[in-house]
Amino acid sequence: MLQNNTPAFTKASVGEAKINFAFWGTGPLAESVLYNLSQNNFLPSLIITSPDKKVGRHFQIEKNILATWAEMKNIPCWQPTNVKDLDIKNSPLSLSPNNSKNSKNNFNLFIVASYPKILNPEILNIPKFGNLNVHPSLLPKYRGPSPIQTAILNGDEKTGVTILQLDAEIDHGPILIQKEVEITKQDNNVTLEKKCGLEGGQILSEILEHYINNNLKLIPQNHEQATFTRKFKTEDGEIKLEQAASVLHNKFQALLPHIPIYFSIQHQNKKMRVKITEIILTDNSAENKKELQKKAMQKAEEIILKVIPENKSEISWADFQRGYLQNKI
Repeated sequence: MLQNNTPAFTKASVGEAKINFAFWGTGPLAESVLYNLSQNNFLPSLIITSPDKKVGRHFQIEKNILATWAEMKNIPCWQPTNVKDLDIKNSPLSLSPNNSKNSKNNFNLFIVASYPKILNPEILNIPKFGNLNVHPSLLPKYRGPSPIQTAILNGDEKTGVTILQLDAEIDHGPILIQKEVEITKQDNNVTLEKKCGLEGGQILSEILEHYINNNLKLIPQNHEQATFTRKFKTEDGEIKLEQAASVLHNKFQALLPHIPIYFSIQHQNKKMRVKITEIILTDNSAENKKELQKKAMQKAEEIILKVIPENKSEISWADFQRGYLQNKI
């Protein structure tokens, strides 16, 4: 564990001091953080998460997992569509955890894990002990919206999780604690996000009351070493068949299911886009080192197993080669 220079942490008793906190988050990272906090007897007084989604051809409502979990735990849940111009006085943030409408809010802390909206200063000024963020990288490396995807795309063998205090800039505040997380060849963005969330929830549980009791030294980030990530677009999923197999592997693990991985060929005098749906994956255990070295010299097309030609059904790579690759580009 990459701790700051405080004494060794011991788990404080929850009964010693009630921490009334609101939890902001969505997605696998937030789910994993919240799960581990709850396992360590830290339950939020309020959960703020994204609105439910309409999915599929018939626009059926897909319930947000955190909202479902909050309902099961009998925890108030709020799913605002916009927090930029929020009227705090008429929001759940104005209420105490016991929901007394005539009382002033008494949140000690806000915990943020992959919440997709930027919280304005008025919101961040509510909790008396400030705001903590669970970020899935070893800051100051990989600030921004896609640290998990970027680490996989770059072929990193490890990443990590950082607990930091929020300030006015993105992923810029001082660090409380960090922990490294291994990236295996089997990891994709979802599994790695969950791993980082579980580790983040655990180390957050270990330091939470120490932070409230002002027993932690905050470590400023070295901003000169900061690197930044970006949101990925559909075109980021394109590969060339002659590229290295590692390029395809990393894109496949980093971008799916949100961004399709594809290549283009010339077929019947027009350009056809072909989605790649399955590839050969290899773990990075010691016994597979030779196989990994061999794959490093392969081309992308040598590890493809299944594809979907444009406007067609899924077929095997062997069948696709026989039927379509006479005039590939």
